[in-house]
Amino acid sequence: MPAIPQPAPAPQAAPAMPAAPGAPTVPPVPGIPMAAAPAPQPATPKAPMQITPQQLAAFGTSAGIGIGAAIVMALFGMLISWGVLQNLIDSNDLSEPLTNLNFFHRLGAYLALGVSGALGLKGGVNGDVMGSGSSYVPLSWIGYALIVGCAFGAFMMARKAAIRFRWAGVVSSFAVGVVSGLVVLLLTAIMRYSYTEDSNFITVSGATFRTFAMVFILATIGALIGYFLADTTADESNVFTAAWTWAHRVRGFRRTVVESAACYVVVSTVVALIVMIIASSKMSGLEPGAGALWAFLPVVLPALSSWSVVIGSFGAIEIGPSGASPISISLFSSDVMETFDYTWALWLMFVLYLLCGFYVALRAAARNAYDPYYAAWRFCWQAPVFWLAFWLITPYLFMAVQGGVSGIAGSTTNMSYQIVPALWFCLIAALWSFIIEAVARLLGPTVIQSLSGIWPILAGGTVRQGLHSTRHDPNVAIVAESVTMATPAGVSNTTAAFAMPASGVPGAAQAPAAMPAPGVAPAMPTSGAPTGPAVPSAMPAVGAPATTATRKPMSPQTKMWLIIGGVVVGLVIVLSIVFSVLNSSTFSASATAKQYIAAIESGDFDRANSIAKPQVKNDQMKLLTSNAAPKSGRISNAQVIKEKANGNSKIVTVSYTLDGKEVSHDLKMIKRGSKAVFFTDWGVAEPMTTTIVVTKPEAISAIAVNGVEVTEKNAKNASDDAWAFTVYPGTYGVSAGKSKYLSSKTTEIIANGDDSSSDARATLSVEATDALTDAIQQKVDEKLDECEKSTDLDPKGCPFSVYAYNEKNVRNFTWSISDYPDVQVDTDYGTFSTDYGVEVKYTYEEKDSDGWEPEDGSTSMNQMTGTFSVDGDKLTIELGDDGDD
Repeated sequence: MPAIPQPAPAPQAAPAMPAAPGAPTVPPVPGIPMAAAPAPQPATPKAPMQITPQQLAAFGTSAGIGIGAAIVMALFGMLISWGVLQNLIDSNDLSEPLTNLNFFHRLGAYLALGVSGALGLKGGVNGDVMGSGSSYVPLSWIGYALIVGCAFGAFMMARKAAIRFRWAGVVSSFAVGVVSGLVVLLLTAIMRYSYTEDSNFITVSGATFRTFAMVFILATIGALIGYFLADTTADESNVFTAAWTWAHRVRGFRRTVVESAACYVVVSTVVALIVMIIASSKMSGLEPGAGALWAFLPVVLPALSSWSVVIGSFGAIEIGPSGASPISISLFSSDVMETFDYTWALWLMFVLYLLCGFYVALRAAARNAYDPYYAAWRFCWQAPVFWLAFWLITPYLFMAVQGGVSGIAGSTTNMSYQIVPALWFCLIAALWSFIIEAVARLLGPTVIQSLSGIWPILAGGTVRQGLHSTRHDPNVAIVAESVTMATPAGVSNTTAAFAMPASGVPGAAQAPAAMPAPGVAPAMPTSGAPTGPAVPSAMPAVGAPATTATRKPMSPQTKMWLIIGGVVVGLVIVLSIVFSVLNSSTFSASATAKQYIAAIESGDFDRANSIAKPQVKNDQMKLLTSNAAPKSGRISNAQVIKEKANGNSKIVTVSYTLDGKEVSHDLKMIKRGSKAVFFTDWGVAEPMTTTIVVTKPEAISAIAVNGVEVTEKNAKNASDDAWAFTVYPGTYGVSAGKSKYLSSKTTEIIANGDDSSSDARATLSVEATDALTDAIQQKVDEKLDECEKSTDLDPKGCPFSVYAYNEKNVRNFTWSISDYPDVQVDTDYGTFSTDYGVEVKYTYEEKDSDGWEPEDGSTSMNQMTGTFSVDGDKLTIELGDDGDD
């Protein structure tokens, strides 16, 4: 027969209370008369309640710890989002008005928004406010840190100062709220941001009425929790264990509310994490910074958690301007479903929260078996009313995003926008809570009896023994209440009876074998004797402890599967987080851009080419290799400053320093496929190349750029006296190269990305060496020597000649050059020329009447011209034909 818990014997009667101090009891002595009783003394008037130093220290400590916890959490949120927030500011062209935004300005804004306070904005001209606005977000971890900190301080000091919850604790809690609100208001006012340009000004401050009100509410709630727990669970050492103990000792609808809240918070937090993972990976290409949603975890996670509960429980999130018809996101909404690809995910959330509600109902059913007093239907309205009030009050206080502006450009138009759970969800939440109460009474016992294996996960829902209540009064005894509370006679109990099998399971936790009507003891059958009708037994005393249910240990196989399941879920979450982080960092467009500019900065042009191949011909790649990279004068301080979505591509703005000047450049990034199977492979669509132009002497057929020899075929564009080359940003030295015929100084070109800049152009100046002049002079002399050997009066291609009226009467011409003309070299055009007027002598025979007579004469040599070209140590000289003149 299944074991049936028996009521414990009633406790002994309490001893008589001793007489009041000052009037001890004296036993009578026979034969001796008793002294007359003293006359009654008038009662001393009770002093009015005063605030003691201990109470001041209590609410001062509570406020201090709460504000400190909120500031620490605000610092944490601000630091992890610093870089992403800066990118958002830059990508939305807010760098100029927010140029002076420093550490304390951001901390003040985070502190105000974190407690769901309002951030106010004012702008105007010449001291006159032309427009204003405000915004606030849902309660974040910063607000929760304020609640926990105030609760911790209040609990710690209340135990030391013996502060009762009523009324000193309540008054102290309100004092904590007022002090905390004023302190945060002062801090946000000090940390406000102001920007002034000419006569225009902008002021951003968290010192608003909503900020004070929210801090007051949160700090008061935290202090009330701390004082309450110190008054009801004084056997615990800190507020965290006290809260845990109280949650496991509380009975009735309060226990149902606590367990419902705990279960839904855990599941909704996991759901919110998954939503953040999906949003970070899927939306990274739509909005700048969306892929880095994790940077705003303290603010975003609580909001997504509460919103997922609303949507997954047949509620709706309303989005749109205040006063207008909003867009609704719900399981059945048609406003966004046409463009939303994850409708199935919303229904999956519904299934999860449905399972949560069923689990809470089963725990309530298990609790009702051990605490049948609250199983009566007359208590089923309490939890629904609580959740009705909760969801009626909290959406606009703790779960809404709202922003609005007024007086823009001097107009009286007010515009506001909000994201908030629909207020009618309070009715849905109350209905869900009533369904949980109904299932716990009607279906829960049957399910527990049918599925005995689930009892270990439900036993924690029963009420623990030993609910301690102390008022810090030495004359008040500590009361130990029974786990099983007797039901008053005449109250109907509709909880179905169920029995937990225990055979074969040593030490297994057992449920009651049969649940009798309240106030009636179960009939105990006797072997061999007929069983009589049940006789109503005496109601067990309130202080009688009930039989404690023994927890059934898990089997090794169950533990193994639970561990495996936990590990798998943990791995999925960890891998999802790792994927999101890697996809938004290591494998992001900004990461590829950073690798690209880092390669250029280090002079590794070959690696830069592998990331983004320049769109030029192979011959034009000569100055885009690592051999042509500047040894000094490369770009420095290269970094990614912002990333902006542009359809399926992204525009990543990078900056670097060159020649002491900061230069920014926009890189267009495109998706080239996938990398490592799961990640996007980003590529640079438009490489960060620029153009330099070198104006050179026409005589030069090759120049040296950073020591690399280039010719006309390596140029992007070329003319006789100018070549244009494609290069990476940097400083380039241009010279004529090594040649024995020409000498030049290295000319510096700064390729900063601006092709029209004068720094990107240079003129190469060269000078002729003696070797060039001597070579050309030798060429000229050789030509003249050939001309000197001619016997014609007009040698072809020579700079001298003689005119004869009748060439038939002259013969035997000989030429004699005693002086050679000097050569002048023009390196700009690659030409040379000789002097005019050099004398050339000649002799000949002229025919007259006496025959052939010898004659002589002289003439002046014409100017000789020509061109030359130099290619390293190779010299090409061409003489002109103008000597025929």
